[in-house]
Parts: sequence; C-alpha cells; structure tokens
Amino acid sequence: MKTKSDNQIRHEKLIEFLSQFRQFQTEDGKPAVHKVSQERTGTDLEKISTNDINKGVVVFTDFLDIMSGSAGNIDLYRLLQAYLSVPEYREKINAIVEEAHAFNYAKINKAKN
Repeated sequence: MKTKSDNQIRHEKLIEFLSQFRQFQTEDGKPAVHKVSQERTGTDLEKISTNDINKGVVVFTDFLDIMSGSAGNIDLYRLLQAYLSVPEYREKINAIVEEAHAFNYAKINKAKN
C-alpha cells in the first residue's frame, strides 16, 4: 500500500474542510470540490478545470483576506487560468515575474541607501 505524502494528506483535509462552506457546495448542499487521488504535476496541471482554478483563487483570497480576486487591475482568476492551462505561456509569465522581482528588489535596496 502506497503511503500518502504530506501534501496529499493536507489536500484531502483541506477539501473536507472547504466542503462545509456554501460557496464550495452545490445548490443541494453536496460538495462542489473533490479530492484528487494524487498530486498533480506537469501536464496534469493543464487538465485542472477552470471551475477548480477559480475555487482555488477564492481560497487564496480568503486566506489573505483580499476582497476579490478580480478588482481594478487585478485578475487572479485569469492569471491562474492562463498559467495553469496554457503551458506555452508559462515561460513568458515566469520571465515577467522574475523581471518584477528584480525591479522590486532594486527598488527596496535603493530605498535602504
């Protein structure tokens, strides 16, 4: 019998917890989020449904107490949909993220001096 990883155990417990809340239930009160049997990697990411990605954004914004995943010039829904679903653009997105980190790092260091 294969032992579950810590990530898999956390995933399953998180899904059980989230299933208690109305926004993660169907209209008849059944869970709208489901456990996956093993960690997703590589091409598995492209198979994650848009609905599941959007529910993940809700969890993320709840955790950080952000009012919305899409307000003003922020659209975490579309960003994560593109990042996970379109592997051809992941490298481009990663490059932009690295550029932003370098810019922010330089800005912070300049402010210290």
